[in-house]
Amino acid sequence: MGRKKGHKSCIEKRLEDPRIKNQYLKRVEQLFKGAKGDPAHEKDLQRIHDSFGTSRFRKEAKKYIKKYGLPDDWGALVLLLDLDGETEMVIETMEKLLELSRGLSGPEKKGLRSKLRTLSFTTRDTLVAEVAQEIAEEI
Repeated sequence: MGRKKGHKSCIEKRLEDPRIKNQYLKRVEQLFKGAKGDPAHEKDLQRIHDSFGTSRFRKEAKKYIKKYGLPDDWGALVLLLDLDGETEMVIETMEKLLELSRGLSGPEKKGLRSKLRTLSFTTRDTLVAEVAQEIAEEI
């Protein structure tokens, strides 16, 4: 037996309230984010930023990536480029930055290109240097 045309379910009526609809959408978004929807995620991401330039940076970055995967945060991704000795992680980070760069403005792309070129000249890792140069040219 189908519903009558124009008849709304109880859920549909409740979702007409903007507050309830927003709460519902936030919960659905958290489900799709998986572990990144966890309230602890923001604190863990902040640890990457706070530890940059310290001896804790590598540990915090690896711990975050093991738990959540690569961050979606542009700033954290750029910091991960400085993980000397972590070839696979740095290459994956560059590939993710390339994906995200498609939505950037000209000056932002230029900044990323510059960062990648600098990395290609300063790293001792020849594979990272090659990939950095290739991605810089692709941006």
